[in-house]
Amino acid sequence: MEFQGYKRADGSVGVRNHVLVVSASNCANELASMISNGVKGTLALTHNHECTRLQPDIERAMRTLVGMGGNPNVAAALVVGLGCDHLSASEIAEGIAESQKPVEVITIEKMGGFQGALEEGLKVARHMVSQVSQEQRQLCDLGQITLGVKCTGTDTMSALAGHRAVGRAYDVVIGSGGRAIFSETAELIGAEHIMAKRAANKEVAQRVYEVVGRMEKAIAAAGVDIRGSQPTRGNIQGGITTLEEKSLSAIVKTGTTPLMGVLEYAENPQGKGLFFMDGTAMTSQLFAGMVAVGAQILILSVGGGLPARFRNLTGYAGWLPVVPVIKVLSNPSDSQESEYFDIYAGSIVEGKESAEQVGDRLVKEILAIASGKPSQSEMHSAYQEPLELYATGPLL
Repeated sequence: MEFQGYKRADGSVGVRNHVLVVSASNCANELASMISNGVKGTLALTHNHECTRLQPDIERAMRTLVGMGGNPNVAAALVVGLGCDHLSASEIAEGIAESQKPVEVITIEKMGGFQGALEEGLKVARHMVSQVSQEQRQLCDLGQITLGVKCTGTDTMSALAGHRAVGRAYDVVIGSGGRAIFSETAELIGAEHIMAKRAANKEVAQRVYEVVGRMEKAIAAAGVDIRGSQPTRGNIQGGITTLEEKSLSAIVKTGTTPLMGVLEYAENPQGKGLFFMDGTAMTSQLFAGMVAVGAQILILSVGGGLPARFRNLTGYAGWLPVVPVIKVLSNPSDSQESEYFDIYAGSIVEGKESAEQVGDRLVKEILAIASGKPSQSEMHSAYQEPLELYATGPLL
């Protein structure tokens, strides 16, 4: 199976051709936004990272920003900062440059003020857009795709419909030589033994237990019981009764192939196949980690209920415009909202289609969107807030 994508100098393939304006810190968000707003064809990557974080969070933020700038969907990047940013704009740019794409750096300090930095940024961004607009799509193999998935609005229909279709799509992409990633460490609790059995070797199995155990210890150290927040009120309204039940539902969307590796957040995977990434349940943070390791397309598998009635991605402070998101709807009770989803999977529980048939439709949609078809999220929502980067330590 093939699609029309953008071949990059480092051998990767993009499904979009963006010029990204990356802010080195929250203090530079205004500059990044003004440059992007002033140049059609650019996207601003603004975020909440500030200079009061501890080293582990600083390193994680650096990996995330470098990875997002190096994502195959990005054709060129402009990194902007104040000049005193804890995350050095130059270091971010150097990391992105390893992907062999054009990268420029502008700081307010070097340009002598905000206005000078803005004017130079507009100039550089216009030149980048002019250059990348000349790139053409070429025929590429499905095996060059990396997928990421997140579930939300989980109810009793999720594991019966949407998750099964996503699992089928994961198996097809991996079977074609591609890569697929899943996350949400808290949603492995109670099902970690099942994923460990699917591990490619003993080391990977051990890592599953280590990462889940680490999350459980962190929760216990906070003096709270996760079962007070998981399943959520929305999950309970949808018929989910326990955390373990939610976890068993969540792993359905991973398909049936062996688990090849367990990654730290925003850690690049080695090889192809299925990978688990340690991470939060917050949609924007989870997706950012996947984008940072090269996912060109993301899938949001929605059960139903109130989350299905958002025009935007549920639980998400805006969406990551770098990567198209394919939304899958499971519950027939919310079929009136299906026009805002890319794939309606409720037909499985209605007895009109099999999970394999819906999964194959999803694969066709992946190929179409990879070839340039806009996803429903791309068409229906321009809402975006600064990205809240994943952090586990305190603010100083």
